[in-house]
Amino acid sequence: MDLKKLLKVNIINIVILALIVLFYLVSTSIFGDSASMGMFNTVRIITVVMGLAWAAYAIYSNVITVKESDVTDIANVKNRLIHAGNKRFFVKERTHMLNMLDSLENRRKYFMALERDSKLRELFLMTRSQMIRNVTNVSEYIETFDYISGVDSGYIKEIGEQSQDLLNRFNKLVELSVTYDDTTLDYDTREIDDMIEALEEMKKTGKATLES
Repeated sequence: MDLKKLLKVNIINIVILALIVLFYLVSTSIFGDSASMGMFNTVRIITVVMGLAWAAYAIYSNVITVKESDVTDIANVKNRLIHAGNKRFFVKERTHMLNMLDSLENRRKYFMALERDSKLRELFLMTRSQMIRNVTNVSEYIETFDYISGVDSGYIKEIGEQSQDLLNRFNKLVELSVTYDDTTLDYDTREIDDMIEALEEMKKTGKATLES
């Protein structure tokens, strides 16, 4: 997330709010002691309308900024892998990692539209986060790879296999969930909970692997 851009947006929102408050204070000082009660009430109504419009704009601007920042972050992660180190090396591995990340990103809109407490939404966010970390780890490996000796430890292959396993398990659980009869309330989410727990452990340990 671009915190600087988010901060800039909210500074603008604060300035707008301050102008609305200033407008109200100046207007009430002008009309407060006058006999024109109708004008005074008009000022109050205008201030309320501006306040509601400001609140709606503040929410909208923050949501848009977060979404744009998220897209930018993903673009940066992908761009880093594409241009890491010698681009003639690890071509297939790079493509594989990028395809898996795209596989998740292409379904982001669907999962983010789910309820905030949805297990599938939580699973998607954690799987996506881990995939981004895997892509970043691969980028770091390629950037620090010894291109003179050309000795590969097999790290990228291992990360690729772990990522593919992660994506396969995610897809399997999603398929089981969306094809299940939604009218049945006793749906067993143990598998989803287990995978979320495994992802939590991966998050804590950094470069750990999912348990089989």
